[in-house]
Amino acid sequence: MKPFLEGMVRQARMQYMLEDLVQSCVLQLVRAWSRPDFALDRRDGGRAFARKVMRDVIADAARGRDRDLSSPVGEFPEVPVEADEGEHAREVRLKAIDRFLAEKLTERLYPVGRLAIVEGLSQAEIARCLKIDRHTVGRRFKDVCKALEPYKETIYDEVLGDVTS
Repeated sequence: MKPFLEGMVRQARMQYMLEDLVQSCVLQLVRAWSRPDFALDRRDGGRAFARKVMRDVIADAARGRDRDLSSPVGEFPEVPVEADEGEHAREVRLKAIDRFLAEKLTERLYPVGRLAIVEGLSQAEIARCLKIDRHTVGRRFKDVCKALEPYKETIYDEVLGDVTS
C-alpha cells in the first residue's frame, strides 16, 4: 500500500512532502479501519478508500500552500486503481512465499517468519501463537531478516512490503 500512496504523492508533484503526506494518510486509514463499524464495500483491499483518503490529504496540503502561488499542484491527477488480482492468485503467491521461507529458514526461524510475513501477525500475536516470549520473537524476526537479506531483490512485493527492512 505504501508504494501506491507514494506514487500518488509523486504524481501530484509534492515529493518534498512525501513522508508527511504518507504518514498523515496512514494515520487516517488506521483510525478509520480500526472503527468497529467500518466495513469495506469493495473487494480491492481498501485501495479505493485509501486513494480517496490520500487525495484528501494532498488537497489539504495544497490548500495550506495556496498562499504560495508557486505551488506545484495545479490539479489532482487521476490515478488508475487496478482491479484486485483475486483470491486464488493471492493464495497461490502466498503459498509460493511460504515454500520459499520453508526452504531458506531454519526450523527455529520458519514459524516466526511465516507468521510475520505470510500471515501478517504482530510480534505479540506471534508470541501468543507460539507460546514464547515477545522479545524472543523479536530476536528471531531479526534473524529471519538477516537470513532473507541475500534474497532482498527477489522477495519484495507491493502487498507484503519489503520483508527485510
